[in-house]
Amino acid sequence: MPDLERFSGKVDIDWQRVWEAFERDGGLIVEDFIAPDLLGRLQREVAPLVTSQTPGSTTEGLWTEFHGERTKRITGLPGVSPAWVELLCDERYRTMGDRYLGAGEYWLNTGQLICIGPGETPQMLHRDELNWPQAMRDEEITVTAIFALTDFTEGNGATIIAPGSNHWPGAMPPVAPEQTCRATMPAGSALLYSGKVIHGGGANETEDEWRVGLHAGFCRGWLRAEENFQLTIPLEKAKRFPESVQYLLGFRSYDPKFGARLGLVDYDDAARLLEG
Repeated sequence: MPDLERFSGKVDIDWQRVWEAFERDGGLIVEDFIAPDLLGRLQREVAPLVTSQTPGSTTEGLWTEFHGERTKRITGLPGVSPAWVELLCDERYRTMGDRYLGAGEYWLNTGQLICIGPGETPQMLHRDELNWPQAMRDEEITVTAIFALTDFTEGNGATIIAPGSNHWPGAMPPVAPEQTCRATMPAGSALLYSGKVIHGGGANETEDEWRVGLHAGFCRGWLRAEENFQLTIPLEKAKRFPESVQYLLGFRSYDPKFGARLGLVDYDDAARLLEG
């Protein structure tokens, strides 16, 4: 059975090896990615949201199955978690976006808490880039980190991933169980993975244990992001974010330095609204 390469954030990481693993396998795990103090603050800030949220999807049909009937999904996190805003500025995390999508060429696609509850069944396997099927190409259009806010175990829903499937042809080829592994990792770890790799949330077979992860991906600046941050974060709060975070959340316009600018206000940079 294949497995993901693992790295320790407690020592100096050879990032060239990290990106080699990313490109070869479609994903890798960095343990101790989040410093203990930051992890603790992040856990405390999101805990009330996890407690109050109702499991399941409000959209019936395919999305009910895809999202999970016993899974809680929570967005709008930059507006309620200063620790998440701090993590968004992490240079190692942003290097992944810069390397595969181009520096200054991407948005935050979503910063979503995915809380897999007891009794949840395995999620449908998928590639994240299938959010934009008509934009799929040889190069990456989306890359993602899943930050573990609790331990990810075989029993509580650790992500299922098919290493090397980022090179498999076809939109969604068949996947045999022996071609997959589980992204088990302690709290504070990060699973960094390609939008091309096949993966999905695992079954939670525990009686009372919630698996809480922060699914936080980037997408190219000319794509529509999954999460509409401008409707969940008040403008007055966005004004206090670091400039790089304002850009990631779409409060500053996308300027590819050639062609048309996107996300404008009165045909000028949306950042003008942050200056008033």
